[in-house]
Amino acid sequence: MTTRNAGIDTDILIVGAGPVGLFLANECARRGLRWRLVEARSTQSEHSKALAIFPRTLEIFDMAGIVGPFLEAANRVTSVAVIAQQRVLSRLRFVPEGTPYSFVGMVPQDVTEKILVAELRRRGGAPEYDTTFVSAVEHDGYITATLDRKGERLEVTASFLVGCDGAHSAVRHLLNLSFDGAQYDASFMLADVDTNEVLPGDELHLCPSQFGPLAIFPMSATRRRLVATVDKTEEDVPSLEFVRTVVAQRAPGALKPFLYAGAAISEFITVT
Repeated sequence: MTTRNAGIDTDILIVGAGPVGLFLANECARRGLRWRLVEARSTQSEHSKALAIFPRTLEIFDMAGIVGPFLEAANRVTSVAVIAQQRVLSRLRFVPEGTPYSFVGMVPQDVTEKILVAELRRRGGAPEYDTTFVSAVEHDGYITATLDRKGERLEVTASFLVGCDGAHSAVRHLLNLSFDGAQYDASFMLADVDTNEVLPGDELHLCPSQFGPLAIFPMSATRRRLVATVDKTEEDVPSLEFVRTVVAQRAPGALKPFLYAGAAISEFITVT
């Protein structure tokens, strides 16, 4: 039984509707808590971003009653191969014990978010888009938060404020909490591309070379995520020819002729 405080608008105010904020909102709904989920963006992300969902996460989704759509969406990876200069150096099976989910599920983050939003709507809730967290003041047993919705200032009282708004979290800055770590002195190319079916759809490939490493993640039987270290560049987005060059230098030979121009979604990223 949840105790309601009549003077408090909501039990949990969640800032940020990425996977963490969406999952927390689903858990609040499942447990009968009052919640609000605010997101500065106008819609959910359409970029693939994070990809791999490991068995323990699937077990948590199972406990939360939402694993079904993820199992339907996931491309299941059950092995990892290390390939260099067209030679298979090793092949490892992914066989975790004590779990019903003995695979890594490849589910792009935009799909993850769509699933979690759909589950949230099924439970009668939804994110509040175009709504930015501005500040909060702590009182005895609750907080008052100021929000901005398209220029309109709103005040919300909540028992708890939860920051799920990423590395540049406004909630973390409000609390003066440090973000440990530093930027790596390396740049990476990330490209999601359509290929053929020459490589196994259930196998991840790691390709060391003199040019640097390349990792090939199977998003489906014919679509793959390519991640490679590259020299620093002033460009934000690599050309398809750049991607093809990286593949020609580092990938298994059978993949080289099969990169299709129509479906490359690519970017250069710096890992922090």
